[in-house]
Amino acid sequence: MTKPSLSICERDAQGRHQTLGMKEIIGYLVDSGEFEVTYHKDIVNHPKGIRGTIVYYNDKKILIDFWEYGTPAYTGEALGHNFDLIIKLQHRAWTSLHHFHRACQRKNVFMGLTPEDREAYLAKFVPWTFFPSRIMLPFVDKENDFEPLPIERLAFFCGKGWKSRSSMVKKLQDEGIEWVQSSQERVRKGRPLTDEQYINYMRTSKFGLVLHGRCSMFTEPKNRREIDYMMLKKPLLLNYKPFYYNSLEEGKHYIYINENTALKNLENEYNINDIAQNGYQWYKDNASPKGVVSTFKQIMKDRFDDTGNQE
Repeated sequence: MTKPSLSICERDAQGRHQTLGMKEIIGYLVDSGEFEVTYHKDIVNHPKGIRGTIVYYNDKKILIDFWEYGTPAYTGEALGHNFDLIIKLQHRAWTSLHHFHRACQRKNVFMGLTPEDREAYLAKFVPWTFFPSRIMLPFVDKENDFEPLPIERLAFFCGKGWKSRSSMVKKLQDEGIEWVQSSQERVRKGRPLTDEQYINYMRTSKFGLVLHGRCSMFTEPKNRREIDYMMLKKPLLLNYKPFYYNSLEEGKHYIYINENTALKNLENEYNINDIAQNGYQWYKDNASPKGVVSTFKQIMKDRFDDTGNQE
């Protein structure tokens, strides 16, 4: 019995294009010891092809798409590769095929295909996992090094002031929840909190408050802070319902909130200690280095009826 083969794009394994999460997640697979790893140079030849990576698992050709927009998976270039599977981290949970076809029509995506062919392509998609923010990456597999700190606030939010967040920002301000606008990519002027301050704010908050991130008509709005807070064993408050291969369950792993939620009453309505522990366990099972490898193997088995070993 030998290990399954895994061929990785050499460029992407090195993180040459700095696509968020790619170097880390591919690194978890490569370093796991679970696969016979080789390297190749195949790419999706599209301007946003660098936001995905081609992986060969045994005889299967797979696209792993890390981008928060429809590209590179929803492009003719990706279609032409005839992938056996497309793993899109921010894959939308389509409520109906009607909505999928309508999105294709509005964005002029795959309109040269028949509806049946578009549906066959969609059937190749699955979600998977997600990854922590830059400031929490050094603490991966060191989560237990964080000692509990005294609670100083119910919650806070630091992030971009997108128009789509405006109603929730007003809600937070009305309830006295601190809101700090930032642009983390602007190192000098866009970070009102240092990394150390940010982590301290998270550790001294009772809840891990996370607002939805970017999305498109073909994607959903995951936010890396949900992984950060699960690593810190904080009960999550999310104003969206993320779609993962193994479900992150509302009321078990997180508390769903909206503009009508009385945030100060949540501790009386939920066992927040259980939610925090359940969220941390979900992270260990699905988004930690071992969890990423385990769920990748799970997907391979489910989609290809693969035992993980070759005779």
